[in-house]
Amino acid sequence: MDDEQIRLFLLVSEKGSFSKAEEAGYISKQAIMKQINRLEDEIGCTLFERTRKGVRLSKAGQVFHDGALHLIHEREQLFRECRSLMPDNFVRLGNVEHQVILDRVTAEFSQRYPDIEIRRIVHPNHSGEWRVENGIMDVGETFSLAVREDSGFTYLPLTEVPFVAAMDAAHPLAGQDHVNVGELTSWPVTLFPLMLEESMIDVFRQAFAPAPEHLILRQDVDNQVEAAFSCIGSDGILITANPFIHSISPLVKIPLQEGWHREYGIIYRPPVSHAVQKYIDLAVEIYRR
Repeated sequence: MDDEQIRLFLLVSEKGSFSKAEEAGYISKQAIMKQINRLEDEIGCTLFERTRKGVRLSKAGQVFHDGALHLIHEREQLFRECRSLMPDNFVRLGNVEHQVILDRVTAEFSQRYPDIEIRRIVHPNHSGEWRVENGIMDVGETFSLAVREDSGFTYLPLTEVPFVAAMDAAHPLAGQDHVNVGELTSWPVTLFPLMLEESMIDVFRQAFAPAPEHLILRQDVDNQVEAAFSCIGSDGILITANPFIHSISPLVKIPLQEGWHREYGIIYRPPVSHAVQKYIDLAVEIYRR
């Protein structure tokens, strides 16, 4: 049993279905069900009763739910007590392969404050919000669609990133300054619906209606990097606003004529230490210069 399984268990129990948990957690339903199945196998009992309308906690699931909340509370209290005994000279930063918005901040922070340690915490994709909420990380990055009204953290917008069509340099469209969705329908185009607004997905569905086999909708959002590299040497196109795409030099990134953007920002849970506040202030300074 690990933090990710507990996080997903609580998310499913809160939302009442795997589909709603998928939307709220920005992780595929298949990945959630896989983790829950592993958790149930380890515990040795069924935690959710599956119904046509969704899921509900079994008797064992209710016991586990209450115990999980107690464990989180006790761990959070333990972390607070331990941190209160430590000097205020570190920042715990989320570290995911394709999250790069804070890289500039971290590089300059290390130069400006060499006495403050950056502690990188590697975690599964789209679980940084939960780790910030529960005091496991001090800061992380996310995008506006992943922020709920009841989020247990503060979200501070930093920048907007345009959606692009990423493709191999030899692709027939690679020489254009802009492309619109209608121009893409002759080639396989990959989208990750959990990372786009529904209105954007509708535009693609309508445009690709004559050639639906060319529109590839993937739910495995953890594999965005793999999807990007698969476009190298092929005629495939990836639609993304994830900043990591600009670090893959073999790919050409062409802005969409539709002018869509995704907002990214830093997340933290107040109150923060002086070291963390310095990091947040620097993030704002860098992106609002």
